[in-house]
Amino acid sequence: MTNPEEEGFPLTPAQHTVVTSAWNAKLLVPAQAGAGKTTTLIHRIAHLMATEGIGASDILVWTFSRAAAQVLRGRTGRSAVVGRRVRAQTFDSWASYLLLEAGHRPEDLAGFGFDRRIVLATEAIENEVVETTERGAPAHVIIDEVQDLVGVRREMVESFLDHFPDIGFTVVGDTAQSVYGFQVSDPQERVEEADLFFRWVRASFGEELREIVLDDNFRARTAEARVALPIGARLRNPPDEPGSSSAVLRSMRSLLTSVPAFGKFDTGFAQAALREFDGTTAILCRDNAQVLLLSERLGQLAVPHLIQRSPRSGAAPAWVAGLLTATSAVTLGQDRFDAIFAELCVPENLDHVETWCSLRAVAGSARNQLDLEALRKATAEGRLPDELTAPSAHPIVVSTVHRAKGLEFDRVLIAGFDPTAQRRGLDSDALDEARLLYVAMTRARDDLYRVECPDTWAMRKAEHLPMPVVRWYVGGRERWIRAGVESTEYDVCHEAPAGVGEPAADPVATQKYLLDSVHPGDVVVVRRLHDLPMSSTETPQYGIFHEGMPIGEVSRGFRQDLWRLLKQSGTFRVERWPYLITGLRIDCVEVVVGSQAITERHGLGSRGVWLASRLCGLGRFDWTHADRVPEGHDNP
Repeated sequence: MTNPEEEGFPLTPAQHTVVTSAWNAKLLVPAQAGAGKTTTLIHRIAHLMATEGIGASDILVWTFSRAAAQVLRGRTGRSAVVGRRVRAQTFDSWASYLLLEAGHRPEDLAGFGFDRRIVLATEAIENEVVETTERGAPAHVIIDEVQDLVGVRREMVESFLDHFPDIGFTVVGDTAQSVYGFQVSDPQERVEEADLFFRWVRASFGEELREIVLDDNFRARTAEARVALPIGARLRNPPDEPGSSSAVLRSMRSLLTSVPAFGKFDTGFAQAALREFDGTTAILCRDNAQVLLLSERLGQLAVPHLIQRSPRSGAAPAWVAGLLTATSAVTLGQDRFDAIFAELCVPENLDHVETWCSLRAVAGSARNQLDLEALRKATAEGRLPDELTAPSAHPIVVSTVHRAKGLEFDRVLIAGFDPTAQRRGLDSDALDEARLLYVAMTRARDDLYRVECPDTWAMRKAEHLPMPVVRWYVGGRERWIRAGVESTEYDVCHEAPAGVGEPAADPVATQKYLLDSVHPGDVVVVRRLHDLPMSSTETPQYGIFHEGMPIGEVSRGFRQDLWRLLKQSGTFRVERWPYLITGLRIDCVEVVVGSQAITERHGLGSRGVWLASRLCGLGRFDWTHADRVPEGHDNP
């Protein structure tokens, strides 16, 4: 059997059947881990356009992550020139687009939350909003990872397919990799959600539906990487008898014990093995608490790495600001765009033709022009194509298993899964755990290892506090201890460019510094600037410093969250705040769109765009410069 992942190799018979089916066919494609589904979908898109005559803009591809959209768009672009214009979007990105087309304001969407947007998008589908959009209804829909369609997202997709019964679709998934059931709180409903979409498709389309199974494996190139694959069949069709799920979990844990240990990161051998490996490495964890602690430890050991972002998180890349501010023109032709693009600092793998087509998809105007004001608006509304906002690749990634879904790596280190732990809870919980471990163990192409995870006993979920906060924090043996906090993508102020507010600096010089000197993975320090709280429900202002250079201030949301975190109870009065928050890192430098008057006033042009850092990681509180601790309360 040849490998379809390689250019020029033939497809398997099953893949060929999927690829060459008619444009209006309704296909359900169960595909095991590493079965070459991405290659199959790429060739499917090319066939729809080249043979079936379907325009690129009439094909809609739904994915769960921006990284998956980037992979699919990038490889489709290499396979077929017109493939660069295929609509590849996450479910959340598409829902936001539809709501904007329906007349919702961007500021309204920002306050809705992801699930609320999905519910509203479902209502918009049923109210025939799709038909009124510029793109209209597609001729064919491709949906990846359908086993993870649960709750409101499953209902949105079902509503869409119900509403457009004449379109074709190709839906691909594997119930053995269904790991998002935790989003459904009721245990019985969670069990049913595992294959509910599969059952709905089969029942709804009956004889119209054609089911084609992809059961080869092309990802795993070694016996070690294939060790968990035989368990897949038991996860897809678990026996309906008491204790069967626990038995599957025991089998998975037994396999995990057979995986070799990587060694402690503290050893020079392990660190060299990470730094010098000629390939990609993923360190996969059960939850974000483990990710934060492992990333912190790697940072202390000076091992370069990135934390995998949430699939829903996109950041407008810094070069977009350079494009918008390079000219005062209203529109750009392709020749002028190419000339400006050649002068921008862009990733090496970013093709200027593909980028032109991607930008034109959201900001095109008549006569093959790029409308720069429309591009500014698309950036402000978070509507840049997913393939442009996906994070840059890095040879070492620390991620939860959930965020690694659909991705693959040369080497995988599994952390935080104790094969000897005693399981507690429902039998259905055992099946969820087995599926999560199965996903982790099937991401590797070559090497699979176990690695120790730092003890997470001090990590707490702040959403359980008297004043809830949706982020992790570091507690202690005493209930009142606060020793650190997780950073999120919303922690840097976007109200004005760095230097305009606090700490004061030259905004023009700061923008140049952000572009030239600030890179993903760099360490920053967050420092309290004064002792005056910004309001009765906020801490004082904190500045962000990179190698001593001020590069921004924290957002109001961060100050409020920190105040809530420090508030012990409803009657407790917060009077002390950490002087420093150390250990945070740069996730990326992104584009912010705001007041045009502010940027013009401070010498940053009239477009109202500027650069800001985005932070990630676990920040540790330093109280040493704070006022004396009250009697009986030691510093954490």
